[in-house]
This record gives sequence, structure tokens and C-alpha cells, in this order.
Amino acid sequence: MKSHVPDCVLNGTTKCAHNFSCIETSKCGDKEMCKVEYANGGQILFLKDRKYSDCPYRLLFGDRQICRCPTHYALHTQEA
Repeated sequence: MKSHVPDCVLNGTTKCAHNFSCIETSKCGDKEMCKVEYANGGQILFLKDRKYSDCPYRLLFGDRQICRCPTHYALHTQEA
């Protein structure tokens, strides 16, 4: 199912290596999107998985992994 993500969000997602496949398929390329534990109001997603992933938007934060992808955040908040 295709979701709507505003152009301003897409324009801010400059490091997407998968041509925004998440909007059409809910996948990040051929992988499942990172599962979110919770989101904060600063457009940061705290992820359930704490393992390293080669993604330019995924960062180590203490003993956790966070996602700063504007499009992933927009999609996640649409689900909530």
C-alpha cells in the first residue's frame, strides 16, 4: 500500500539508497524496515534492534540504535 509523504520530507531524505521503496513496499530495498520501539518529537526513532546496520540514517546512541531518516519517521507517525 502506498503512503503519502510530503515533498518537503522527501527532499530532506538525501541519503536514501533505495529510491524510497519504503513508500511503495514498506521495505527498505529488499529488507524489512527497521522496527521502531518508540518515536520522540524530534524526528528520532528509537529502534527495537540494537545491532549494527549499514544505513546512513541509523546511528549508535549509547547502547541503542536510532533512526534519523525523515521518511521513515513520517511513515511511522502515519501508522500511529
